[in-house]
Amino acid sequence: MGMRGKKYGRYFEFERDRDYRFSWEFLMIIGILSSMFWLKTLIFALLSGQAISQSTLLKSNNLTEAIQWDATSLYIDGQPVFIFSGEFHYWRIPNPSLYLDIFQKIRATGYNAISIYFHWGFHCPKDGVFDFETGTHDLQPVFDAAKKAGLWVIARPGPYLHAETTAGGFPGWLINQPLEVRTNDPLYTTAWKEYIAKIGPIIAKNQVTEGGPVILAQIENEYRSGSGSYAFEGADEYMEDLSATYKEVGIVVPIFHNDFNKNVRGGSWNPRNYPGVLDIYGLDSYPRGFDCANPQRNFNIDTGYYNHFAQVNYGGPSFTPEFQGGAFDPWAGPGYEKCAEMVGPEFVDVYYKNNVAQGFTMQSYYMTFGGTNWGHVATPVVYTSYDYGSGITEGRLLRDRANESKLLGLLTRATTSLLHAPQVGNSTAQNYTTNAAVFVTELRNAAVDAGFYVVRSAVTNSTDTKSFSINLETSLGPITIPSGSSTLLLEGRQTKIIPTDYKAGKTNILYSTAEIATWTVIDGKDFVLFYLKEGQAAEIAVSGVDSGEVTTTGSAKITHKSTNGTLIIDFVQTAGLSVVQLPGATFLLTDKSTAYQFWAPGIKTAYYEPPESHVLVSGPYLVRNATAHGKTLDLIGDINKDIQLEVFANSTFSSITWNGERLNTKKTKYGSRIVNLSGPNLKNLRIPSLNGTKWKTIDSLPEIDPDFDDSAWVKADKMNSTNQYFPPKTLPVLYAGEYGYHTGNTIYRGRFIGKTANGTTATGVALEVWGGAAFGYSAWLNGEFLGYHAGTPDPAGYIEKSHPFTNVTVNEEENVLVVLADRMGYERDDGAFGDPHSTKKPRGIRSAILTGGSSFTSWTLQGNVGQEEFDDAVRAPYNEDGLYSERIGAHFSGFDDSKWEEGSPMDGFEGPGVKFYRTTVKLDLPDGWDVPLGFFMKIENGTSARAELFVNGWQFGKYVSDIGPQTMFPVFPGIIHPQGKNTIAIALWGQHDVPVKFQELYLGPLDIFKSGYGPVESEGLTPGYKEGRKKYEIK
Repeated sequence: MGMRGKKYGRYFEFERDRDYRFSWEFLMIIGILSSMFWLKTLIFALLSGQAISQSTLLKSNNLTEAIQWDATSLYIDGQPVFIFSGEFHYWRIPNPSLYLDIFQKIRATGYNAISIYFHWGFHCPKDGVFDFETGTHDLQPVFDAAKKAGLWVIARPGPYLHAETTAGGFPGWLINQPLEVRTNDPLYTTAWKEYIAKIGPIIAKNQVTEGGPVILAQIENEYRSGSGSYAFEGADEYMEDLSATYKEVGIVVPIFHNDFNKNVRGGSWNPRNYPGVLDIYGLDSYPRGFDCANPQRNFNIDTGYYNHFAQVNYGGPSFTPEFQGGAFDPWAGPGYEKCAEMVGPEFVDVYYKNNVAQGFTMQSYYMTFGGTNWGHVATPVVYTSYDYGSGITEGRLLRDRANESKLLGLLTRATTSLLHAPQVGNSTAQNYTTNAAVFVTELRNAAVDAGFYVVRSAVTNSTDTKSFSINLETSLGPITIPSGSSTLLLEGRQTKIIPTDYKAGKTNILYSTAEIATWTVIDGKDFVLFYLKEGQAAEIAVSGVDSGEVTTTGSAKITHKSTNGTLIIDFVQTAGLSVVQLPGATFLLTDKSTAYQFWAPGIKTAYYEPPESHVLVSGPYLVRNATAHGKTLDLIGDINKDIQLEVFANSTFSSITWNGERLNTKKTKYGSRIVNLSGPNLKNLRIPSLNGTKWKTIDSLPEIDPDFDDSAWVKADKMNSTNQYFPPKTLPVLYAGEYGYHTGNTIYRGRFIGKTANGTTATGVALEVWGGAAFGYSAWLNGEFLGYHAGTPDPAGYIEKSHPFTNVTVNEEENVLVVLADRMGYERDDGAFGDPHSTKKPRGIRSAILTGGSSFTSWTLQGNVGQEEFDDAVRAPYNEDGLYSERIGAHFSGFDDSKWEEGSPMDGFEGPGVKFYRTTVKLDLPDGWDVPLGFFMKIENGTSARAELFVNGWQFGKYVSDIGPQTMFPVFPGIIHPQGKNTIAIALWGQHDVPVKFQELYLGPLDIFKSGYGPVESEGLTPGYKEGRKKYEIK
């Protein structure tokens, strides 16, 4: 057959629309000619079972050509782009004026895109009612901030998310309907179509085709087709309907799905099998799992992605919409710092570079900023914090893993040759090194003959140091390095990307065993930033440079020689910066900690900026952006200590400003400009003590009084449940969700006659209560404490418990049983794990049986004010629950507590019961400072107690003393007012009959910055007391 094609890495692109595979005889013939490198590339591809790509044209979905793709890369407006993305949830940081803060940090740490889950339940508190306008519900600020920061958006509106949020993102009202979620059930279909009809046009108008940032759209998440226990009814029809509906509402960017981990359910949503439904194939992966308690265990990479995508063979780039960027921590878990250790800098270095070796050119990391499960946003597997151990902490601070990922992100941003550099060999088939403990994967861009050798430990769990040499293919032929007496090392869990024939501007780096972070051009010279572990030796070879034209600066011991027109630079990396100056280039040699302090902002802050437009800045905690105004270079950023600012920029900038202040810089002999900057003066910081403020208090559980008037409460009168999978065991139905209560604490009042007509007397009550992991309850009979369930981290999330009436008084006539039951959110849908009905796990009392012959005559229940209708749209629908103090609006600023008695949560009370405490704290943080704040709290061990923290009306902490682990609760600026008055309130629930009080309760800084970000807005974000709440007060 005739073949006319273009050589392109491991692919040939033919005019014919078909794949070609060859016989072993043909392979033997071309093997004779394998000294030609591109043929060796072809052999490797064929021996790996890979088909040869088929089309000379870029592919699209025929709806837009703004987004196209070929076999290895995504193209945006005709430009091939390496997608380096991170997950962000706007609904976990409910202040729109902070979006840009997070986005600037994401962009500065190497990313060019964000992935966003859009939360159906957050926007739809009631069937048919939608809010895309109020506060954080307004989505336009998300897109605007992303565009301003230079980040593309991968839109993921579901309708199902997972995301460790209540009901996996489904509205509470939805899962209490008699329907099957995530199927072709007609009731479910009607509901999700109404949601997509509302949110779809908002996303559509923000697509790149409309000048917005949206480049891709995901349907569903970690979904399963086929048959068996992991399948969903009508899955194919459902997915086809979703895709069609997206298009009907104006989505024209490519559609994809996030396939579940390949080792469990891989390959189920391949665009090749669903043409017209899916355009791009995506695979999620969490290779280290979620065992944060053992952060150093199981450090074994997955090397099967390359073959997995080869089998999928859909003709597009390798994409992971969710690759592990952290881990969630459960109730009673080890805490998020352990999760951060598990996915720390070593993880980023080894696992993310393995992704490059495996051919991923589209990577999105879950999470990059986790945020807060304020109110009742969480599902029971997690607590208030959703820090996730991610690169940006819940308190908006940068971890070292963010700076480590920055080094790789900057490389992918500056190195377009990585995009068409498929794997052409590895140590399983070729002899790259004599040390069997070292594994090499070779990537090759045949079009420009650039190579990338990803070097790691053969066993990545190993912590040994390994020395090695490596065989490379270069434009000068095969070579073995190091060429001198130095030794190449992998120290512990380390991976290196060794490039060959790397083009940095006009400079050809023949090879380098120091890794490249990025490069730019300054005054016509190529500046290249290298990094290496301190104490390691490296070689850099540069084509066309004579040894006599080299000058060096810094503490590193640097030698150099020239051989046949190639300059070889040898050095041992020391702490700090050393500089090698060549006629047309300057090399910046850094140890890793110094490299972490380098930033490479583009002066236009565009989605794609060629490296030539970047400036290099070192020293600050963060550089948010750089802009040019005539001959002035304006830098914006943050510092948290005294630093030396060093700027590498064109000399045409005659002046430099930092956060608007003109700098008096000095020029170094290697062309940079330096100046000392002073960090924040801690003497100027004053944060009031919560122990010294005046607190007021009220009983927040008056309902235990048997004479309490509950006539206005909801009567539990349903005799049929919508829950066919977990039906009530006694009637009436006492599932709070079926009465419109979907969040937090619910109060039940059940009445019964103590002595029956036949003379028997009730002797106890057996309860089965469901609330999710870590839930608890307390019970009273006729105002006397009966018993409690402290809660456990058991994910089963329910308890069967009997409470005998031995220590309480039972009236012969009417008795009132009061149960205060907490709940921790609805379960996620675990259909992909074989449990498709997990969202149906009830919340409330499943069974209430009196022993001794009596039975309940009536039940009432009370949850949040308004059930599914809210007078506080800004914080709806997850902020409040059924406690009396919340119903009367005592958590809002402006509430009149003048008649309350004085009392402090540090003094506490004799349990059991619930007390509500209020105080006012005035802050006056210095202008131009960013001081992330957190509330620190601790209750004595052995006390079963629960607390809810309110800040200016927002519930920003749910504390369970004897389960934990969270004891520090960050609160975002704007929720707390850095300048002005703040209403702080705490609902303190003592679950049993012991004293309950705080041993520790204080407000403190997480760090302190001088920042150029500017003031954080809070207007409209913390609305105060609602007059309509007065009717709920006890007269």
